[in-house]
Amino acid sequence: MTNTAIAPRQPRRRTGLGRRPWMDWMILPALIAIGVVIGYPIVRAIQLSTTEFNPLAGADPTPVGTANFEQLVDDPIFWEALRNTAIYTFGSVAIAAIIGAMVALLVENLSGRARVVKTLLLTPWAVPFVVVAFLFRYMFDAQSGVINALLMDLNITDQPVDWLVSSTWALPTVVAANVWAQTPFFVLVFGAALAAVPNEVIESARVDSTRGLAMARHIKLPYMRNAALIASLLMVVANFNDFGKIWAMTEGGPGYATTTLVVWVYRLAFTSFELGYASAVGVIWLVLLLLFAIAYARMLRRGS
Repeated sequence: MTNTAIAPRQPRRRTGLGRRPWMDWMILPALIAIGVVIGYPIVRAIQLSTTEFNPLAGADPTPVGTANFEQLVDDPIFWEALRNTAIYTFGSVAIAAIIGAMVALLVENLSGRARVVKTLLLTPWAVPFVVVAFLFRYMFDAQSGVINALLMDLNITDQPVDWLVSSTWALPTVVAANVWAQTPFFVLVFGAALAAVPNEVIESARVDSTRGLAMARHIKLPYMRNAALIASLLMVVANFNDFGKIWAMTEGGPGYATTTLVVWVYRLAFTSFELGYASAVGVIWLVLLLLFAIAYARMLRRGS
């Protein structure tokens, strides 16, 4: 009697469940909706940027070509707003990221009841921006603010500082409020990155007598790098577009000391009603965001 080897039965290939061409057309309505919602305002803003238009005058937009953009180059307010935007955007992110990384490393190994500290650290992230703005306005008030009271009690200053009225201190004060509000986000992101560090790597480093700052620098920080890049990108975009916090604290003042591009666009469009000039600023604002996003994407791809 001979043994007959039975070949394993090949599974039947399913031919009817593959990707069909008509499935690609199913997303067409969503693409059209996105194109209308996002594309039309951009195209309309570009059109308005080449006109002089005040809706209160009751006249149609007057074409002026590139005059609005040429005026921007010579406008000192534009350069001041651009400088304020850079300081507010990148300064807030840099400080919040550094503090967030330090706090995440400090609270990484908390356990038991001490974990409540982690929850409390996230509280500022949940506070509405209007509350943050008025909280810092109260804290830095020249007459009744706790910051001035503390500085005078410590003999650091002899007289109250007009934080939000001073052209020197107004922007740093707004940046401080933004850092306080955004630091918990970095703590959360860095905490998640630290939790992903393999225990084997930590144990191997300890066997090699790696402790403290050396452990953080050579083992943990590299694992936090990609998280830092992504979190920083999100916060840069958020800060670049941040209007509410600045407006609630200073309305862009004193003068233009805390006026960023988004605040200036609001002033031009809804205070001066110079919609053509405001649209030109908005177009420059959009171009800067796109350039930053492209540069950041390349840096992220190179890093990975």
